[in-house]
Amino acid sequence: MTRAPRHSSVPVACLAALILLAACQREQEAAQRAWLGQWFALGETLSFAATRGCAAGLYRVVTGQVKSALPVTRSVARMRREITGRGAAALDMPGMTADAALLAMAGHHRETGMTMRRAGLEARACMDAKTESVVRHALDDRRTVLGWDAGRGALILMMPAERLLVVAMGEG
Repeated sequence: MTRAPRHSSVPVACLAALILLAACQREQEAAQRAWLGQWFALGETLSFAATRGCAAGLYRVVTGQVKSALPVTRSVARMRREITGRGAAALDMPGMTADAALLAMAGHHRETGMTMRRAGLEARACMDAKTESVVRHALDDRRTVLGWDAGRGALILMMPAERLLVVAMGEG
């Protein structure tokens, strides 16, 4: 009597579990670093976490400047036009906190402003204590550069003086 060799189903189950786990993440760190690298000179990753519903990254930046690939605006109206045209933009309005800028965007274009705020709130589930502390400080700092990538649903807060950058993504 000939028997077919018996194969264990454990390796197959493990492989399937790994594939499902990878599919459950909102974002991968390497992918996030890659698209951020076109706009910022990134240093080390200080914190990164992602699940199906959120992603949050905290990075050092080598310089406190935004690269030319990301348009930097001086008004909420101009930022909205750049987001509409290019899909992403930054707002640098010294004297206005990032939180006030988010409220101004909601007043100017409710859908964009509320989507930006929701991304920041939903990403809190992925933030460790350090990242959440940096976000709170960044929202209250009048020197924070606020960014938005509409295609990725990513709120970006860069604190040039501290050389820190936070990315917050909700369910998108």
